[in-house]
Amino acid sequence: MARGENCLIAVAGAPTAVTNSAIAGIIDEIGAGSEIADIYGAASGMAGVLDGKFVDLGAQKRKVIEGLRRTPGSILSGRYRFFGESDGEAFITALRAQSIGTLFLLGGLAAIELAKFATQTALAADYELIVLCIPLSAENEVNAGDHCPGYGSAARFAAISTRDAGRGAQGGEEPIVVLEFGGAGAGWLAASSVLARDGQNPAPHSILLPERAVNVDNLVEEARRAYQKFGYAVIVTTDGAKDAEGESLDCATLTDVLSDKLNLPARFDKLGLSASVSGANVARADSDEAYGLGGLVVRLADDGASGYAVALKREGEGKGEKGYKVVESTLRLEEIEEFPRQMPGNYLGEAGTNVSDAFIDWAKPLIGGALPEYTSLV
Repeated sequence: MARGENCLIAVAGAPTAVTNSAIAGIIDEIGAGSEIADIYGAASGMAGVLDGKFVDLGAQKRKVIEGLRRTPGSILSGRYRFFGESDGEAFITALRAQSIGTLFLLGGLAAIELAKFATQTALAADYELIVLCIPLSAENEVNAGDHCPGYGSAARFAAISTRDAGRGAQGGEEPIVVLEFGGAGAGWLAASSVLARDGQNPAPHSILLPERAVNVDNLVEEARRAYQKFGYAVIVTTDGAKDAEGESLDCATLTDVLSDKLNLPARFDKLGLSASVSGANVARADSDEAYGLGGLVVRLADDGASGYAVALKREGEGKGEKGYKVVESTLRLEEIEEFPRQMPGNYLGEAGTNVSDAFIDWAKPLIGGALPEYTSLV
């Protein structure tokens, strides 16, 4: 059959602070003169596509689309399930009913896998369908390009939250504080908490990552030294951090260990969805990059390209925002790994409880400028 005239935008998985910016980029680029006619959204996520649960995004007022760039999260549900061969016919039938000729998938690893499914299913059914993916991930989990849009804003949240936690521990009744950020398979988000540190803010004092097992005795001594020097200690972990025996060092476990070993009051805070979609911490560059990739997938679709993910490639070796530049790029869906992108060894501290200067240089330009400045008594 001939390619359909309309497109479907679908989100798979957890939203980010800039998912709506990517959606706005798609809609604006289509409105600027694309060959695509009507724009539909998967109202109930990919889980609802088989039931034809679409929303007409083209019918939205202009002020709504403009407001997407100021709105964190996703206007479209990210609910999904992985489809099998038995779902293929119903999937194609749902697309054919709305004359969908282009599918834009946004999200993390789930979006990549569903994009692969859509590509293969359309090919097997001899249904002309362009499939393109925008990897978006607060945890930077998709191994596509320099980083995933969504990560920079979440990293800013992690840094500010850690700096704030340090101030709370310094003046509170529980001097040992453990923060947990998302990252069962990779520690990018927890690692970004290091950007909280400066001359007035020593927290975090230790950072635990899934990429490297932790010696608990050494960690306890690090926390003890921090408490003796500063009067408090802030430890950052993830739900994937483990000790040398493979036992979990999530926030609850770690808090119990530190409180027991140090004989000090301790508390933990688990920062999950709020880290991913914090509107107050959207990094301007992050939003702009997501919006730009939204425009790119439309241009690719108009050129007939299919089976690609779009990505950001960093250019230049300069440090800080002035030396930071990215260009848009593409890669085939089949080139993307099915498991979380892990931090490379040169970004990890040798002791397993810190990160390197190389990571700091890489991450700092992504968070959108300086953090709020705090002061201390002298």
